Amino acid sequence: MILSSLCEYYGYLSRGGKTLPEGYSDISITHTISLSQDGEVVGVIPKLTLEGKKKIYPTARFPKRTEKTAIDANIVEHRPLYLFGLDANKEELFESDKAKKSHAAFVQKNVEFFEGLDHPLAKAFLEFVKNWDPSAETGNEHLLSIAKEYAQSRFAFTLEGRPDVMLQDLDEVKAKWGKISAAEQGEDEVIAQCPVLGEELPVARLHNKIKGVRDGQSSGCSLVCFNNDSENSYGKEQSYNSAVSEKAMNQYTEALNYLMKEPLHNAYVSGTGMTIVHFAMTDDEKPYVRNFNRCVLLSKQEELEPPENETDREIEAAVKNTLYGTATTFDVRCKDNVEYCIFGLVPNASRLSVRFCYRNTFGVLRKNVERYHADFAIGEAGGAPPIWMACRALMRSMSNEDIPSDYAQSFLDAILNGSPFPVKILSAAVRRVRTDFYVSDVRAGLIKACLVRKNNKYKEVIKMGLNKDNHDAAYLCGRLFAVLEKIQKDSVPGVKLNRTVKDTYFTSASATPAAIFARMIPLSQKHLAKIENEGAVRYLDNLVTDIINDIAAFPKTLSLEEQAEFILGYYQQNKDLYTKKTEKQEEN
Repeated sequence: MILSSLCEYYGYLSRGGKTLPEGYSDISITHTISLSQDGEVVGVIPKLTLEGKKKIYPTARFPKRTEKTAIDANIVEHRPLYLFGLDANKEELFESDKAKKSHAAFVQKNVEFFEGLDHPLAKAFLEFVKNWDPSAETGNEHLLSIAKEYAQSRFAFTLEGRPDVMLQDLDEVKAKWGKISAAEQGEDEVIAQCPVLGEELPVARLHNKIKGVRDGQSSGCSLVCFNNDSENSYGKEQSYNSAVSEKAMNQYTEALNYLMKEPLHNAYVSGTGMTIVHFAMTDDEKPYVRNFNRCVLLSKQEELEPPENETDREIEAAVKNTLYGTATTFDVRCKDNVEYCIFGLVPNASRLSVRFCYRNTFGVLRKNVERYHADFAIGEAGGAPPIWMACRALMRSMSNEDIPSDYAQSFLDAILNGSPFPVKILSAAVRRVRTDFYVSDVRAGLIKACLVRKNNKYKEVIKMGLNKDNHDAAYLCGRLFAVLEKIQKDSVPGVKLNRTVKDTYFTSASATPAAIFARMIPLSQKHLAKIENEGAVRYLDNLVTDIINDIAAFPKTLSLEEQAEFILGYYQQNKDLYTKKTEKQEEN
């Protein structure tokens, strides 16, 4: 489904003029080389511009770049090793064996191509190719001036006095390259029915690489790739096994590379190694991708795109006003019948692993995401946090350890499909609370979302705030624990205790309440006797009595779901206790 969706999306990009012509590649240019009529280098002009701290380089369209890792020159080369036959350190230029071989391959290929072209720039470039002697140019002042950035530089050629015309943009170059590219596509063709497009077409032997995936190789990763003999079948080697046509291959790789270059269309889930790619099947997709970013993916490091109109300003205000930094509802401009696609990609060596693939109408997506926010809402938080924050809540507090990518995958699967969260998510959340003795807003919201999706009975009793009508024993035990902890803290005001009842009993109380509360309740009476404020004593004592009276019998053990309910009871009662205290102080 991922290939067919990308090929379909390519059609929208093509209509919008956002795709490359077949046989071309986009390259970010760091410098232009100014040539004299005789082909001598007369200047190296940097093309860098700054937007704040961000470096911006212009993009130029070159004849198709090679994907090979071995020495293989391009027509109209942009790499310094091939162009000049020289390596460089921070201070000097020098020849190396690889540089010599690279330059020789470049000379052979480009002399053959540019022979017979009449444009002055094409003639000057041909003279440069023929006459440049690497061994005589190790002291070239123009190249030495950029020695520090030489290895990472990418070059385009212009004629002295005409900086606006680049070599690769010449009509003669484009026409000749078009003939060569068409002829090469006809060589050694294997015809088969393309499983993506359904047509009889030439099969792609190798697939173009996808660049820009976080943690992937800088040279790019393959989505379809057959490297080992064990992967071959029926005597077919390499990507002939897949039967994906050259046409479909160019379309899906072009579309995916476009998505990886556009910040609105991809997001890295911090700590999981997974990059999420998403797009809408419409010519005007910007409102859709922006809303998906804001309602699901937005991380605290990301900056919101500047608003374009009043509606966008309202959305931005909603984002900033929610506790977690995400919006909880979609923009009304987004139509429900538009198809929306979401993929999860994880790099593995030189390949890309697809962790999940989702495609549905935006109306279904809207419904499921808004339900996710409603299920997660707890306390003062009116919605759910970004994915990275929810995943991080399953790890140890203050830990920088990697988050298992299957956590993020499970999260997104439940969010996008409106399905229950896996048991492992609830188990991890409960385990972290019991181990860390800490219930964050995110952990409490996650536990609530897991419960209300797992069992319909929880939809009735688990609310955003404290529910005194919830008479489940596990929930009441959690509430009681919060009150007993409050009694202990109030018995020694202003004193930081080395060890509280939570440190001592929380883990056990959430699993075996009958045994633990038999010790804690008598202990709380001793703490209560130390509180000097008689009003506080009466309030807390009555609260303990009311909760105990609702518990028919303390459970001997609690299941995973009941432990989760215990934690929510503790969290919500604790919030309620301290919220009331704050309100009283403000009134006074």
